[in-house]
Amino acid sequence: MMVRGAFAQALAPGVHHWFLHFLDLQMRREEYSTVFNVETSQQAFEDEVELAGTGVMPEKPEADSTIYDDMIQGGTRRYVHLTYALGSRASWELIEDDQYGIIKQVPKAHVRSAQFAREIVTWNVLNLGFSTLLTIDGVSLFNTQHPLLGGTAATNTAPGIANVIFATGTYPNRPSPDVDLSFTGVQLMINQFERMPDSQGLPIRVKPHTILIPPELKFIAREILGSPGKPYTADNELNALLGEDLKFQVVHYFTSQSAWFGVADKESHQLKFFERHPIDTDYDDDFDTRSTKVITMQRFSAGATSWIGTWGSNGP
Repeated sequence: MMVRGAFAQALAPGVHHWFLHFLDLQMRREEYSTVFNVETSQQAFEDEVELAGTGVMPEKPEADSTIYDDMIQGGTRRYVHLTYALGSRASWELIEDDQYGIIKQVPKAHVRSAQFAREIVTWNVLNLGFSTLLTIDGVSLFNTQHPLLGGTAATNTAPGIANVIFATGTYPNRPSPDVDLSFTGVQLMINQFERMPDSQGLPIRVKPHTILIPPELKFIAREILGSPGKPYTADNELNALLGEDLKFQVVHYFTSQSAWFGVADKESHQLKFFERHPIDTDYDDDFDTRSTKVITMQRFSAGATSWIGTWGSNGP
């Protein structure tokens, strides 16, 4: 409960300026929506199911019977929308005696907190992607061995992936060992994107669009992606990465200083944010004390349905 004793300056006239952190300090622009696919939901949860198509079409010799092949249903990924809420209370006397209307600004502070919660929860999909955040195939989002629904037949079908995979029937979207952000590291990421198949081993059109980095890697990213010459050499070689048209984005909610990620454009990956209920503020008064309560709530969920179109390295 906020009472007059904790806000003595608000009761007396003469304060030239109140430095309100939630108003005078600019919050960073919304970052999660630039990468994640943002959708709305009208249900308690959303289920997404994986389904692989048919395998490669074989030759049919003259007069032989046609070979039949089945599609394969995979797992299910459920997005359960959680509720996030924050409240504040102020005494009737404080609100009445507040000379500057400071206490009435509480909802704006709540909204700032709500927006921060969205960023943290959503970007934790990538922060936890090396360990506890699982995709529809049951393994971590960034993994050296994502199981393909077609199994060994899929990796036997996919062209040229023998030197990319670490185990038959799987495909990686993480290097082994992890590599730091570097010219060769970005090349490795691009190669794994270029060879990426669907679950039956058929090649798919997916390429890295944006490299996501913590603030500590910003200058390295500029050297690698923005220099017309190959970085860290004196031979005046052309920077071959320029032709890939890669962009980088600094994400201020990454917890690691060395982990970095590659994502395709939104149409080619399955990173999801579901909004069940937008940020909403409500008020109520306590009859006995006439104190005022302000509550701000929202419901949403975030996750990754599939690993395809994403790539991550946990740094050196």
